[in-house]
Amino acid sequence: MQKFDVVIVGGGVVGCAIARELSRYKIKVALVEKEVELGTGTSKANTGLIHSGVNVDSSTIKGRLSLEANPIFDRLTSQLNIPFKRNGSLVVAQSREDRQALLHSLEEAKANGIREVKWLEREELIQKEPAINPDALGAIYAPSGGIICPFEFTLALGQNAHSNGVEFFLGTQVQKLLVEKGRVAGVETDKGIIWSSFVVNAAGELADEIGYEIKNEGITIKSRRGQYLVYDREYPVRVNHTLFPRPTQVSKGIIVTPTVHGNLMVGPNAEEVPGKNALETTEAGIKEVIEGARKLVPKIDTSAVIRMFSGLRAVADSDFIISPAQKTGGLVLAVGIQSPGLTAAPKIGELVTELLGDMGLELNAKTDFQEERLSLKNLGEMNWDGRASLVEKDGDYGQVICRCEGITRGEIRDAILSPLGAVTIDGIKRRTRAASGRCQSGFCGPRLVELLQEFAGISPLEASLRGAGTQILKYRSKELLLKAGEEIADL
Repeated sequence: MQKFDVVIVGGGVVGCAIARELSRYKIKVALVEKEVELGTGTSKANTGLIHSGVNVDSSTIKGRLSLEANPIFDRLTSQLNIPFKRNGSLVVAQSREDRQALLHSLEEAKANGIREVKWLEREELIQKEPAINPDALGAIYAPSGGIICPFEFTLALGQNAHSNGVEFFLGTQVQKLLVEKGRVAGVETDKGIIWSSFVVNAAGELADEIGYEIKNEGITIKSRRGQYLVYDREYPVRVNHTLFPRPTQVSKGIIVTPTVHGNLMVGPNAEEVPGKNALETTEAGIKEVIEGARKLVPKIDTSAVIRMFSGLRAVADSDFIISPAQKTGGLVLAVGIQSPGLTAAPKIGELVTELLGDMGLELNAKTDFQEERLSLKNLGEMNWDGRASLVEKDGDYGQVICRCEGITRGEIRDAILSPLGAVTIDGIKRRTRAASGRCQSGFCGPRLVELLQEFAGISPLEASLRGAGTQILKYRSKELLLKAGEEIADL
């Protein structure tokens, strides 16, 4: 029988941020995630922005937490050893109505204490962004806006929590919330019961499928899909900042932004979709994204798109829902975390921890909490002398597996063998960027399958893109020939 003080359901950025914060204390914490890799839902399929706080309502939970979180990212990303860049954001006025509304938003942003925010007239805007639509009337400029890799951020939070004692149950589906005398007692999973005094529901889109407590609270989770395009790093149309249109009531609009790894990315649109598996990209959706992007940067086309993808947002209300459940003792809800959830995640972790303390969880701080995460070796960030020295010690770092991104056998080996290591092709991709380049795994894909077998003991027939149901290979070629021979012999 496994007994924990807290069980967190959901291994996205919110669940991992909560886990890291709780790992500061002398308590037993478990995180349960139905997928075999962390961050496989909304946390992998978003724009990767650290929002400045412009156009947020500071009276809401999501507005307050994102404003509080933005300044900590320099320190936090340094501790976690992940890339982060304050490239700044521009919210662009494309009409007189936009200009009037954004000037009002500018005053609100200043009142919220956003650093160095100011208005740029058309000439200043074009000077900062030569590719911008020349008809633009100006923009709010917020230098504090930033870009981050959402995969690496989620994984780093999880790995740091793991190194500080949190136990992870990956590939484990929560089937039922266990309640005794009106209070949680744990969770029932497809692999057995995990007993716990407190449970945090951070299950994102599936938050209403781990039991009936969400419905009991009068909360309904809806799905909102956003589609994206990612461009080759050599695409000549470039932007320096994250470009926003004037936001709507349901979306911050179709954005044009560089990524922290040097690609151009555009999206998302916002579509209400039925069900929780509507992750396909559509002709209409991609057309909407391109048309929206061209309003900001007219020269954008589809000539160098290397990837199209979509992500689903779990929408429960106009605001985040972060609170104790009203009808089930010991349960905390962290649901309906839409944009700017990535930005707010560290502060969500702090708020949930505070709520658990108020509910009776004894929080005694550890004296040996490890703030920093040891990162994997990244040859792309090393100078030639450093690379040569590393290769001399370990020849695996001299064998390039992914030609597009220059990722070596040593880096992929480390990603598989590291704590909470990769067990899928997407898992390797998110940790190393192998298969992220122009050919999208056309060259390195078979080699990644071989390396999963070598270092994780995963049979090529079981090697998958992202887990069960996404296996890459169906048969061994000789098995097909033998089968064909048997069928001929039977004739």
